[in-house]
Amino acid sequence: MTQVTNNYLRAKLQRMIDNWSNHHTDITSTTIERYSLSMQWLVWIGIFSICFFFAQLISSVIIISYYGSVDIKHIASQPDNLNALRYSQMLATIFSFFLPAIIFSRLKDKKFGRYEHVDKGFPFSYIVIISLMLVAIYPLIDFTFYINKWMPWSNWYASFQDDYKDIVKGLLQNDHIFIFVLNFITVALLPAICEEWIFRGTLQRLLSEKMNIHIAVFLASFFFSFIHFEFSGFLPRIVLGVFLGYLYYYSGSLWANIFAHAANNGAQVIFMYLNYKGIYKINIDQPELPKTWELIVYTAIFALLWYWFYRLTQKKKVVLL
Repeated sequence: MTQVTNNYLRAKLQRMIDNWSNHHTDITSTTIERYSLSMQWLVWIGIFSICFFFAQLISSVIIISYYGSVDIKHIASQPDNLNALRYSQMLATIFSFFLPAIIFSRLKDKKFGRYEHVDKGFPFSYIVIISLMLVAIYPLIDFTFYINKWMPWSNWYASFQDDYKDIVKGLLQNDHIFIFVLNFITVALLPAICEEWIFRGTLQRLLSEKMNIHIAVFLASFFFSFIHFEFSGFLPRIVLGVFLGYLYYYSGSLWANIFAHAANNGAQVIFMYLNYKGIYKINIDQPELPKTWELIVYTAIFALLWYWFYRLTQKKKVVLL
């Protein structure tokens, strides 16, 4: 009996050692976890900066090679000859955002997608709620657009902002269905995947490890808005980023964010397409100032939808970040 007991205890002890070893290896197989949050933040910045610079270089080479110029106004004035620009934008998005996100998350966790919560899905009901929340939050976003006009940063990099708007208008001024699909991929789908992966999946995730979640959400949203270098929409983009940040935190899945981001950008592509076809007139660059009652009613509806969404996440016991 004593021998059996000893064998049992040894086997149990060995299992405990193996479990600890596997867990320890899983966590510390990369050296980045040994460093402080500040050092990890510097690593994130370094990886992001190198990839961002590399992406802009590749994009510029493609544009110069094909168009023989970097004059965006001249290039954008040729709406039927912008596929090279579209492909360069796709590559720039992938190398600027997706590549550094993959590299950094790999340093944090060797299992693909686990650190960013890409391995977690979300219920179908979220699609309906998120879509309704996007509609309800837009009067608030439009209102912050007008507040932004009075801010000192609204005219920063004015020439760059003009180039950005020229690019967007040039890309979207085409009624061919194939071009519409390319535009949807370029403006909606790829940015949704790549930007959410880097800004929510790694940056916010990293900051929330040591910081208060509200601070982490705001800082990630601020950087998300800043890196676009389009300051006429700086505040509206922060509001959208905060919404996406809390969506990520409470849903526990990056796919919920990717859907929301793609739906937001995709709606703009669709509206611009309908606008060009003369079916639905809209001016995305100059949204109308919402009436007071619209701002109050829609914001109240958004609050109710958010509460519904929050209750669902708690009922389904979603693991928070």
